[in-house]
Amino acid sequence: MEQHYEKEIEEVFLFSDFLGILLGKVKNCISQEGYRDGIEAGKELALQRGFNQGYRHGAELMITCGQFKGTLNALLTWCHFNGHDSALSTINNLLDVVRKHEDDMLKYLNSAEEQRQPHLGHILDSVQDMDLNHTAGTEYKEVKDGKHEDCGSSSENICRNNGDIGSLQSECSKTNICTDPEKSTLAWVKKQTVWLVEQLGLSLDILHHVQQLEH
Repeated sequence: MEQHYEKEIEEVFLFSDFLGILLGKVKNCISQEGYRDGIEAGKELALQRGFNQGYRHGAELMITCGQFKGTLNALLTWCHFNGHDSALSTINNLLDVVRKHEDDMLKYLNSAEEQRQPHLGHILDSVQDMDLNHTAGTEYKEVKDGKHEDCGSSSENICRNNGDIGSLQSECSKTNICTDPEKSTLAWVKKQTVWLVEQLGLSLDILHHVQQLEH
């Protein structure tokens, strides 16, 4: 009888050990699954945030170019139908500047995006800070940071007529493409457009509209 009880007790201990091992494996599997789910959730959240930031930044820059192009095209049409042919070349020149500025802005955005790509060293440093380096690994080579210019290096020489629109005398202004609003090419375009509207004798409402354009 005593041997029978000892055998049952031994079986209970063996079952307890087996159950402990099984529970440990289940917990480990759940932990790994949760870790992978966490990575996916974090990736999706980071992608959404990145998209929102990129969309907002790109829209803010590009919508301004669209406003200037729309205004200048409206002036171009008005001058064409009202016989102000001498102003057409000036407006076309301003449109060329805006288009060039728009292209430079696209290049700037693409360049900035490339520079913002996370470096391997930075990613693994972040993993180590989170105490997750047991899954990501710790060996990496230091990546040298790249550099980029905030402002484009290209420039445009655009001449506007001095005084009367029909005059052959011109004053050339050199403008640098830059994302700084105070140095923006569009600030110069706005100034030239205001001058043009005044020379054409258009209404104060149109002048006010041009003055309200952001740059």
